[in-house]
Amino acid sequence: MTAPGENPFAALGVTATQQTLYLTLLYNPGSTLGELAGMSEAPRPRLAALLLEMEDLGMISAEGAAGVAGAGGAAAPADRAYTAHPPDAVVETLIRKRETEFIRARIEAKRINGDLLAAEQRSNPERLVEVIDGLDAVIQRYEQVQRAAVRHVKAIDKPPYAVDPVSPNAIERERLANGVEYRAIYTPEALAIPARMELAREDSGFGERARILENPPAKLVIVDDEMALMPLRGDDPGITALIRPSTLLDILIEVFDTCWEQATPLRFDDESGPVDVWPRLSEADRHLLTLLAAGLKDEAVARHTGMGARTVSRHVARLLRTLNARTRFQAGVHAARRGLV
Repeated sequence: MTAPGENPFAALGVTATQQTLYLTLLYNPGSTLGELAGMSEAPRPRLAALLLEMEDLGMISAEGAAGVAGAGGAAAPADRAYTAHPPDAVVETLIRKRETEFIRARIEAKRINGDLLAAEQRSNPERLVEVIDGLDAVIQRYEQVQRAAVRHVKAIDKPPYAVDPVSPNAIERERLANGVEYRAIYTPEALAIPARMELAREDSGFGERARILENPPAKLVIVDDEMALMPLRGDDPGITALIRPSTLLDILIEVFDTCWEQATPLRFDDESGPVDVWPRLSEADRHLLTLLAAGLKDEAVARHTGMGARTVSRHVARLLRTLNARTRFQAGVHAARRGLV
C-alpha cells in the first residue's frame, strides 16, 4: 500500500507533479488543457509542458491537434482531450524505459572504465598485474571476480585450494541461474578428492560444462576474458595474481581455450549416452570409465561404485582389453572421444 501523498512512480523517474496530474486524468478521462487548468493550481504553460512530458513517457495519450505555443516555444496542447493509460501498462512502459537506460549506463560505464584503465596502464604498467597475498584476500577477490561476471567464467580446477574443495560454490550456482556460462577443466587429482566427484556432478546439474584433462599447465580462473586469477606458485594458492587486459591475459585465454579443446567431456553415470555404439557398454561400465578418466585408483573407484577392490581390478582389465588401451586414463579418454561415455 502507498501512504497518502507518496509517489509510487518516483523510482521510475516520474515527478510528484506528473504523478498528481496523471491521477487527475485517471479520474477525469478526456479532459482538455483548459479543464485541467481549472482543476489545478499550476499555471497553464506549466500544465502544457507537463502533458508533453507525460506523452513522451508513455503515461497518457491525446486526441486532437496541437495549438498554442507553450514555455520554451514547444508546441503546447490546446483543445486536445487527454486520457491516462492504465497504471499497470504505465508501470511496464516505465520499467522498460528505465531498463534500457540502465543498460546504456552500464555500457557507457564499461567504456569509460576501459578508457581510464588503458590510460592508467600506459602511465602505471604495474597495474596490469596485481599480486594478492594471503588466503583471505585471495578468497575475497575470487568471490568478487565471479560476481562481476556477465558472460562467462572459465576455470582450470586443480589442487591445492584456497577454499574447501568439497563445499558448494554458491556464487557459481547463483551466476549460472542468471545466465552466466561456467566452463571447468578438472584434473584427475581434483576429482580424486573424496566427495569432489559428487560435487562436480551436482554443479553439472546446475549447468556447469565440465571436462577433464591430465596435467594442465596452471590453476586458473578467467572472467569475461577481461581479468584472470592465477596462483604465482603452484603449491601456494595464498599468493595469486590478478591479471587485467594485456598480452599476458591474451596468452592465458589462449592457454585455457587450448586445454578445453584437448580435454575430455566429463560424463556421469546418470547421463544418457549414445545408443547402438560398438562396443556396447553398460551404465556401470560408463560410470567406471568416467572414474578411470578422472585418474582414481582401485580403492577410490570401489568407494564410488560400492564394488570390492578386486572386482574393480577385474572390470578395469576387461575394459582396457575392450578399448585397446594401455592405461586407465587412456581408456577413459578413448571411450569419451569415441562417444562411449
